[in-house]
Amino acid sequence: MNKNRILIFLSLLLLAIVPLTAAHEGEWPRTLVDGLGTEVTINEPPQKIVSVTLGSDEVLLPLIGPERFAAVTSFATDPGISNVALIAAQVPQSIEAASDTEKIISLEPDIVFVASFTAPEVIQQLRDAGLTVFATGFPIGLEQIRENIRLLGQAVGAETDAEAMIAEMDSQLAEISATIGTPETPLTALYLTPGNYTSGVDSTISQVISAAGGVDIADEVTQFAPITDEFIIEQDPDVILLSGWTPWDPTFIDTFKNNPAFAGLSAVTNNRVYVASDAHLTTVSQFIVEGVKDTAAYLYPEQYPAFPVTVIDAAGKEVAVESAPAAVYGVGLTDSLLEEFVAAMGSGLMVSLVDDETGITSPENALIFTEDIASTLPGAVILYDGDTPAEIVANTEIISQALGERVTALNWIAQYTDELEAQAAGQ
Repeated sequence: MNKNRILIFLSLLLLAIVPLTAAHEGEWPRTLVDGLGTEVTINEPPQKIVSVTLGSDEVLLPLIGPERFAAVTSFATDPGISNVALIAAQVPQSIEAASDTEKIISLEPDIVFVASFTAPEVIQQLRDAGLTVFATGFPIGLEQIRENIRLLGQAVGAETDAEAMIAEMDSQLAEISATIGTPETPLTALYLTPGNYTSGVDSTISQVISAAGGVDIADEVTQFAPITDEFIIEQDPDVILLSGWTPWDPTFIDTFKNNPAFAGLSAVTNNRVYVASDAHLTTVSQFIVEGVKDTAAYLYPEQYPAFPVTVIDAAGKEVAVESAPAAVYGVGLTDSLLEEFVAAMGSGLMVSLVDDETGITSPENALIFTEDIASTLPGAVILYDGDTPAEIVANTEIISQALGERVTALNWIAQYTDELEAQAAGQ
């Protein structure tokens, strides 16, 4: 990891959410305290938003929709690190960094959301141009993530919806906990990034592992500090999660796997070293729940996920899948993703691709996937009909949820997004 990235990561992890000024829905103008402790007055609900921080993109896009955005950060459109790549693609502009002040000013936004580690001179330049600038803090831990959602909801006048988002987050956490139960002997885990950097004491990752029923072996080391090979060998975690989004160090995963010092680790010998989704595990938004789900699936695959499951498909429809399907059909599908994914499961489950519903011969306990958004097939799961990276990742997630195969999906997505990063780097 290069020096600048280390400094950014350390800055992110050390920043805390500051107390916010209460604001009641409907009361404008309102003054809130941002992540730098600055009082920011917002005169009315912003209708033209520029966000140059992925955290605010991930909270606000699902909260208020893309219509009120003039631009998002370019990271928001990358499915390797973003949980909102599909919806972010609907925003007219993307911005590489807050330092592109000329472009931001030209958009004439009502409010600009920047990260707390943004250079002070950049923030000042934006404010000198007459813009309202709100620096988001970097929440560490689940409670600070909740407070961050509340604060952003207040900033855009969506307090009620923000509370509903928090309630849904808590409901899903409770559901995971109920499914996992209390393991008699909790499994140990380690999250590792390039340079042997890890999560550390009181970190979000440590809380995620705990919420998934595990124990973080690094929960007593300095937050986001490098650990030694000797420490890893001594602690010998049951499960190791390797950072999956490392464009600055594309050799990281191979370097770990080829390190002879790690050959005898329990996680290595038991084939329990996984390339994790950093979009889920390092987010500072409500999507952190997906990180807990991932970790639960890594730690306790026999228990999580468990049927029945409810899938939200590409049409926004909830589809209840009561049990593992005995047959899978793809109706009118235009690509082979479904076949490839089911083959990767290694379960022997067969996929039948048919042109229309007349080709379905085993309707009982059959799971049907289609790209036809107007489909009236009972229990059909709608997939996106495009082939952009964001749509491919989203379809993989939908298929995996319906089939109860989260770990297979995570492995598949990690490999796919790694290939995208390599292509972008010209490798």
